[in-house]
This record gives sequence, structure tokens and C-alpha cells, in this order.
Amino acid sequence: MLKFGITSLNLMISFAKKFSLSPLAACIVFALAAVPAAPAFAQGQTAAESMGRLPHQIEAPKAPYDATADRVAPASAAAPNASDAIPPVDDNLNLHPEASDFDGRRALLDRQRAWAEYRFSEAEYECASKFFVTSCVESAREKRREELKAIRSQRLVLDDDVRRARAEERETRLAEKKAQEAAEATQKEAERRANVESYQNKQAEYQQRVTERTGHAPERAANAAAHDAKQAERQQKLQEAQKSAAQKAAEREENVRKYQQKQQEAIERQQKSDERKAKAAEGDNSPRNALPGK
Repeated sequence: MLKFGITSLNLMISFAKKFSLSPLAACIVFALAAVPAAPAFAQGQTAAESMGRLPHQIEAPKAPYDATADRVAPASAAAPNASDAIPPVDDNLNLHPEASDFDGRRALLDRQRAWAEYRFSEAEYECASKFFVTSCVESAREKRREELKAIRSQRLVLDDDVRRARAEERETRLAEKKAQEAAEATQKEAERRANVESYQNKQAEYQQRVTERTGHAPERAANAAAHDAKQAERQQKLQEAQKSAAQKAAEREENVRKYQQKQQEAIERQQKSDERKAKAAEGDNSPRNALPGK
């Protein structure tokens, strides 16, 4: 931030006015004050600030930034202080955006505002080296005020355009929604009519089938009776077949039992016969009584 203070020149002039020095003395005082104050005026610094620095510490005046072009100036064209930095450059910035490019217009206005502030800081820095500092600063401030006023006016126009575009977009979406709802309503009505017609056709077919069934009732009754008789006869035959099969199965079981019994009896008879034969064989093999005299 630029500093403005009472320089040694201002102090000397005030001292001369206070003590009503003669014109010659006033010139001498002015010359003495101008010699140490000259570097300070050249740098936009107060005399106290200038005297507190070494010669190599006093900043050389910087060339102002070319605010008429959106390009980077030479390396020597820097802000006087770190806080008065040049606005960042955006190479992609469109200097002539379309009316519908709200973001581009907003970015351009922001860039113009930044440059207005930067030009004011440069002018304020240059005013520090002039005799009528206050008048110079006020002139620069008035110029900045006019620039910001024009930028603000364009920003209001931009805001109005944005609101108008958003309103038109809302109206367009609302119209599209209404058109879609109307189309859906027409489609739903057509589907409802198709469903009613289909229901009526089905009802007519059902009534026709009922009428046909009513007209052929006797024939259907006879057919049903014949069918029932056939079913009863078939069921009776099935039961008789099942009964016959059961009897035959019982007979087969009885025959098997009798056969097994006969087999068992034969086995037992054979065993008894074998036992008798064994006993008889044992009797024949026993030693006979010795004959007398032998």
C-alpha cells in the first residue's frame, strides 16, 4: 500500500510560513528541503522513509502497466509494491464475448475492474512524486470512479440479461412440460378407450358362450350321463380285476406255502431215512459172537 506523509519539503515550507521568513530565506529553505527530498519524491516515499534507507535500498520507479492491452508488459513493468500486483493474465479470456456468453462477459468485466483498480494504484504511486499530491490523487480517484461506474452499469445490464435468460429458460421448460403432459394425457385417453373396447368385446364373447351352452344343455346332459356310465363300468371292471388279482395272489402264496411245506417234509423224511441207514450200518459192523469150540 502506498504511503503518503509530510516530506521534509512540506516541513520546511510550513516552518517558513510560521516564522514569516523573508523571500530570500524562504528560497534558501526551499532549496535545502528540495535536495534531500528529491529522491523521496521520485520514489513516492516520504523523506523520513527515504532517509532511513541506503541508496541501493531505494526502489527505482517502475514503468506503468499498459492497461490498453491484455498482454504482459516487460519484466521491468511491475507494481511498485507487492500488494499492488498486476492482475493475473488469462490467455483464454475472450475480449469480445457473445451476448449469450454470460460467463465470458462477467469475466471480462471482472478483468476491467481489476485493471481500473491497478491503474488507480499506479496513478496514486505517480502522484506521490508530484507537488500537488492530493489534487492528483483526487483526479485519479475520480477517473477510477467513472471507470467503475461504467463497469457497474454494464454489470447491471449483464445481470438483467441473465435474469431474462433464466426466465425464458423457465418458460421454455414449463411449455415443454405442459406439451409433454398434454401428449401423455392424449395417450392415456387412447389407452383407456382401447381397454374399454377390449373389455366390451370380452363380455360379448362370454355372453355368446353362455348362450351356446344354454342351447345345447340336453345334449350336454346326455353326453354327461353316457360319460358317467362309462366311467362307472370302467371302475367296476377295475375293481373286479383288482379282486381277481388279489385272489390269484393269495392262491399263489398258498401254493408256495404248500410247496415249501412239502419240501420241508421231504427233507425231514430223508434225514430220518439217513439216520436209520446209519444205525443199520453200525449194527452190521459190530463183532459177532465167537462160535463154540473155536
